[in-house]
Amino acid sequence: MNPPRTKYSLTTWLACVSFFFLGLLVHMMASSCVAEVSPKRRAVIAMITWRGQTDAERGFLDGLNEKIHEPTILTYDAEQSLTNLELIVDRIGSRTVDLIYVFGTTATQFVLSRVKNIPVVFNIVSRPIASGIIAGWERSGNNATGVSNEVHAHHQLKALKKVVDFRVLGVIYNPREHNSVVNTRMVRELQPQMGFRLVELCIRDAAAISGVLGDLNSKVDAVYIPADSLIISLGDKIMAAVNAAGIPSLACTESMVPDDGALVALVPDYYQLGHLAARKALRILSGEAPGEIPSSFPDYFRMWVNMPTARQIGIQIPLSILMMADKIVR
Repeated sequence: MNPPRTKYSLTTWLACVSFFFLGLLVHMMASSCVAEVSPKRRAVIAMITWRGQTDAERGFLDGLNEKIHEPTILTYDAEQSLTNLELIVDRIGSRTVDLIYVFGTTATQFVLSRVKNIPVVFNIVSRPIASGIIAGWERSGNNATGVSNEVHAHHQLKALKKVVDFRVLGVIYNPREHNSVVNTRMVRELQPQMGFRLVELCIRDAAAISGVLGDLNSKVDAVYIPADSLIISLGDKIMAAVNAAGIPSLACTESMVPDDGALVALVPDYYQLGHLAARKALRILSGEAPGEIPSSFPDYFRMWVNMPTARQIGIQIPLSILMMADKIVR
């Protein structure tokens, strides 16, 4: 026969329950205090640029700062030198970094050839699959993910055709930059479809400009300029020769329109691409494997038009182009 339940035993049971929950509350408060006193280590990100910071890096940093409180950013500029890039990679190898951000095709190829155990987020790589940087858009097959600035040459040349119905197109590029070679090959393949003949104008250094671009108006009807770091760095000299010859131009880099006098550009928004790269970096810092994060390409393009250049070379910009232009240099 069970003993009768007394008021005393019920009181004792309630006291035990109260002490249990009080102890649990104290434990949770103590844990909370420890978390505040000893916060998680700040994320450390190495940022490698090829020709100094651009809007892409500004977008990347702003995207990070929206979600991470004061990440530690180690900045390195290779200044378009593979020797400098090698020194930078060696220096990063001696630091504890969570992620490497890298700009451009050449720098990304080099970093991935040397770095296998640190996640890499690339940005402004025109042809990441053709350049061997990733195996596919959904899965990279390595320790990288990132963002392409690819705008298909077909769209760009259609825009240029609206400005001038060219029959002979010159492409100004550096044959030592793989990204530029790939872009030129894509333009070459469009010849039968779009009804033009391609003339390749190879520039390896500043000394080659006058010889390659001399008497340009007897060689081509228009020129196409891929996103090429060397060509961009020589942009003012190249465009001076092109505009002096009265030749319409389309650049694949927006800065060449306001800074160097290229006639038009159909390009992605570098700042937005930086934001997109930041979202991939945040996923990596949250624990996802870079090889499982799909790489991306832009779905929105910006049209730039330089009206002083149009007047200089005697070109009437069609109203359809002006109406779709995001930026008109006046």
